[in-house]
Amino acid sequence: MLKEGPYNPQEHEEKIYQLWEQSGFFNPDNLPLSQEAPIFSIAMPPVNVTGVLHLGHALENSLMDIQIRYQRMNGKRAVIIPGTDHAAIATQAKVEKELIKSGQYKNPRQELGREKLLEIIKEYAKNSQTTILNQIKKMGTSCDWSRLAYTFDEKRERAVNEMFRRMYEDGLIYRGYRVVNWSIKGQSTCSDDELVHVEQKGFLYYFKYSADFPITIATTRPETKLGDTAVAVNPNDERYKKYIGQIFKIDVGAKDLLEIKIIADEMVDPEFGTGAVGVTPAHSLVDYELKEKHNLKLIPIIDKFGRLTENAGKNYAGLKVLEAREKFLNWLKTNNLFIKEEEITQNVGTSDRFGDVIEALPMEQWFVNVGKEVSGRGKSLKDLMREAVTVGHNNDKNKIIKIYPERFEKIYLQRIDNLHDWCISRQIWFGHRIPIWYCDDCQKVFYSDKILELCPKCSSKKIRQDEDTLDTWFSSGAWTFSILGWPDKTKDLEKFHPTTWMQMGYEIVLLWLARMVLMSTYALDDIPFKDAYIHGMLRDIQGRKFSKSLGNGIDPREICDKHGTDALRMSLIFSVTPGNDSKFYEEKVVGFKRFANKIWNASKFVLNNLGENFTLSPKLTLQGLPLVKGEMVADDDKNILEKLTATIKQTTTNLDNFMFHEAAQDIYQFFWHDLCDVYLESVKSRLNGEEGENKEIARQVLYCVLLNSLKLLHPFMPFITEVIYQELPFKNKQSLIIEDWPEA
Repeated sequence: MLKEGPYNPQEHEEKIYQLWEQSGFFNPDNLPLSQEAPIFSIAMPPVNVTGVLHLGHALENSLMDIQIRYQRMNGKRAVIIPGTDHAAIATQAKVEKELIKSGQYKNPRQELGREKLLEIIKEYAKNSQTTILNQIKKMGTSCDWSRLAYTFDEKRERAVNEMFRRMYEDGLIYRGYRVVNWSIKGQSTCSDDELVHVEQKGFLYYFKYSADFPITIATTRPETKLGDTAVAVNPNDERYKKYIGQIFKIDVGAKDLLEIKIIADEMVDPEFGTGAVGVTPAHSLVDYELKEKHNLKLIPIIDKFGRLTENAGKNYAGLKVLEAREKFLNWLKTNNLFIKEEEITQNVGTSDRFGDVIEALPMEQWFVNVGKEVSGRGKSLKDLMREAVTVGHNNDKNKIIKIYPERFEKIYLQRIDNLHDWCISRQIWFGHRIPIWYCDDCQKVFYSDKILELCPKCSSKKIRQDEDTLDTWFSSGAWTFSILGWPDKTKDLEKFHPTTWMQMGYEIVLLWLARMVLMSTYALDDIPFKDAYIHGMLRDIQGRKFSKSLGNGIDPREICDKHGTDALRMSLIFSVTPGNDSKFYEEKVVGFKRFANKIWNASKFVLNNLGENFTLSPKLTLQGLPLVKGEMVADDDKNILEKLTATIKQTTTNLDNFMFHEAAQDIYQFFWHDLCDVYLESVKSRLNGEEGENKEIARQVLYCVLLNSLKLLHPFMPFITEVIYQELPFKNKQSLIIEDWPEA
């Protein structure tokens, strides 16, 4: 029987999770279902091995587990395939930061060397992974641990290398000289969508290149004007039409005279500044596109250490960016070319891992060509990515990814339309090393996923592997099928792919969702998943993102230990609406801890009132409701059964439509108010009366309502519902996790 006193989650949660693991039911192969039963698969978004999970991860685990428990109870071979991500830049940056903080090293890369630093990083990642997996279990997530994967394990490394080989041989991966985002602090590239845009105070400076230059321009970065090759105006701007196409030679103190061509482009906003902008192709991704479009020169004036080069002129060479800015502004003022400055607020791109302001620099890097036609397809990768959410892959309507909420489909398509070639090389040591080799004697460049001693062409020993590693998203992009054994044609790949459902925060729609679509449509000619649920960001009580630097990070284990996992899960789900941010209040968790006690006490009340001789009526099935034609049922019995029926219908509909918060509210309202506040109070007099049909009907109804309530609550609050279920005198199944979802 259930113990007296309040529900104590610490007494039960670990035991219950062990019970579930021992049952083997997390593995869909062990479920008591026909092999013809439908499959519902989720590839868990792999968690970065950078320490511990935060509350945002707890939200994601709750969403996934609610979905998979609901689908399992609906008779599907449901599975969450768990995994972790080596998160190359994030993990290396974290370890380097800790090593510097310890005082042992000033520059870990230089002082330790590649092999020793990698050894330390791998050990850190291993320990972090152990912690993270325990946290996932603590959250009650019903993962199939027999299929656990890691983006940097042997199987995933094989998949990554094979993906690189195919794309390289198809001409979709190339090494080229283009403008990329560069972190000076991290000494590595960053992709566009890895940037964190921060609002900063700045200035908009107005000036002319020379006294006889006819146009005043405005810029936030005057030092880059030493590398300008054009001024862009809107073609419809009457002020500048007569200058379009003209070329001016300007002396601003750079190494060579600047040849400034006046070009017209509709991207220029006539209302910004003077309506004319200097074009610096070497130090702006936007300006680089203008260079390609208008055939402009490219003059690099900033190096990878954030100092100006000789191209900027001897007066500026070697200066840091801000030093050069001040000196150039003084030169403009001395020569009466400076007009004014305005204080503005601007969004500045910063590295999400190293925290510094990003410089746009031209350099030799590895790229995926998203616009080139894929061999034998007649379409580019961008085309495949677009079609996967619109017309269906290969025009098959069953192969369309549905994005929830719908508004994110438009955002996704807009980003795909504006997608540039993807820079996949990173200048760090931790991660999948680019499987390209160079021979210094015969100059051959070739792919190999093996360590080579001799050049396969000329047998020279002067061969070397590319120093760079692959962008982490290159490996996680193939996640939905690499975890299933690809490139081998495994049974798991055949059964579980495309996966059924994927959830992620809106901040990585392009970072990850698009990458997965790209990889899957290319490698498998199929979509990676059928439904994509986009949730908002969980924020603190002040609306800030949870961050260790802000000191507001919370380990979910602390909350679970204080109030119970079920209470935390319900508090996270109760107010999270699709695509919108939500705030975390510990007071909410306390409230749902009280709800857990309400469930506990109500269940004790029901079980204690069944009596020693209680038997389940033959007129009552555990699936059905005890409304038998001709049965005498009191009004309060009828009312609670009608409420239960309505709750089953509404909860089912909401879960089918991924409205998790509304489903949670439905069952909460029913249990606390309809069952506890109303029915239990009304039925007490009958239960305290003499034995008879009236009392027996009350018991039968109570038992039926409790059982079905436990089923409805289980996806949200799995631990307490399983504890109570195990104490029921009559039940169909070995465990609540494989019970049948109630039918109205």
